[in-house]
Amino acid sequence: MTQKRNYFTIDIDWDSDDAGYSVLKSKKMVNYLLKNLARGNNMIQTYKPFTVHKTTLYLRAKRVKSWVDYPEWDKIGCKPDNEWIQSTPCTIGQNRKMFVKYKSNEHVAGFAIYLLMIMSGEISVEKHKQFVAVMQRTMDHVIIHNEDVDWLHLKQKLN
Repeated sequence: MTQKRNYFTIDIDWDSDDAGYSVLKSKKMVNYLLKNLARGNNMIQTYKPFTVHKTTLYLRAKRVKSWVDYPEWDKIGCKPDNEWIQSTPCTIGQNRKMFVKYKSNEHVAGFAIYLLMIMSGEISVEKHKQFVAVMQRTMDHVIIHNEDVDWLHLKQKLN
């Protein structure tokens, strides 16, 4: 694990018994998130792709105040996996993706929302396992960019 103000790396095993939940809820992750939110860096994204098994997350915090598109949840056009996740096949875009029903705003955006929902207890271990199962079924090399659409979403990294 390394941390430089806005950048943070941490190892995670999506195949572990808790699907990496304890890593995302760790004190180091919480400190990284809260310090950056306090600095006004509302967006957490990955700046390098990660795999959906044992991997390293390369995270970056930055300030994002607006998005290119603000679609309604029911207009995203992907297959519903459950009430809070939609995934490929989608009617838009070329790469495989999944959307999570957490909307970015000027205070918290991208993967920061997911981490905050884990911290708050909104996302339990079981709910997190649903997220990981869809991610693993949909993609193999993932990027979390989240500067185009205000819903939290993950995309397959295209070569």
